[in-house]
Amino acid sequence: MARDDALRRSLDVLPGPEVDPPVPPHARGTRVVLRSIRELPGRGPTVSFAVAGTVLHDDGELTVVMTRPGSGRAARAGAGIGPQGRLVSATDWDGRYDVAAWEGETVVRVHRRGERWSVWRWHDGTDWTRRWYGNLETPWRRTALGYDTRDWALDVVAEGVPGTEDWRVAMKDEDELDWFVGTGALTPEQAAAVRGTGARLHGLLSRGEGAAGSGWEPWIPPGDIGPHPLPEGWQQIPGPGRPS
Repeated sequence: MARDDALRRSLDVLPGPEVDPPVPPHARGTRVVLRSIRELPGRGPTVSFAVAGTVLHDDGELTVVMTRPGSGRAARAGAGIGPQGRLVSATDWDGRYDVAAWEGETVVRVHRRGERWSVWRWHDGTDWTRRWYGNLETPWRRTALGYDTRDWALDVVAEGVPGTEDWRVAMKDEDELDWFVGTGALTPEQAAAVRGTGARLHGLLSRGEGAAGSGWEPWIPPGDIGPHPLPEGWQQIPGPGRPS
């Protein structure tokens, strides 16, 4: 168990400097950006993905961020060489970003401090949909712009109503995790730690525990908050001695 915890902690390390002093919790209604950060060879800490959102809750222990359709989002651009042509390799970025708008329904992301995942749900303007998503990632780090994390490739998806017969939970992107091992981006031991974390989240969702057992009523997207673009400087990661 101690060895597994050490491997998970090795995956928790985010590139870029720690913020000192730490940024206090963001107030409800604050416009933020949620970013996935990776260390790319020859480039250093780099934003892989970014999406604008609005804080619904942040008390230092629980963070809830909403993204409306039409909000700004950006992803690395290039010719994907990953599984099924996905752009996941550290070497397939051409230096540009695909900047567009978040599509579909409003998504709400819930992250509890220290957990290696966030749980997402979608709201259609009237009610929560049947779709759930568990995104495995490094525990969020609060910044002046919002929150930074690092995606772990493997995900957990679910559909239906927790605790009922039609509740279905499954793993997603296992091929992507295998691909990272094959290219040397992750060691087999690190990948096993990711799978162990995925199994834990799968179990929690299957049993209707954790976020799947929480009342989401306080996090219903407010009707008076609309979409907004990515903030200025969303792609910048401060270096040593520079403020975050």
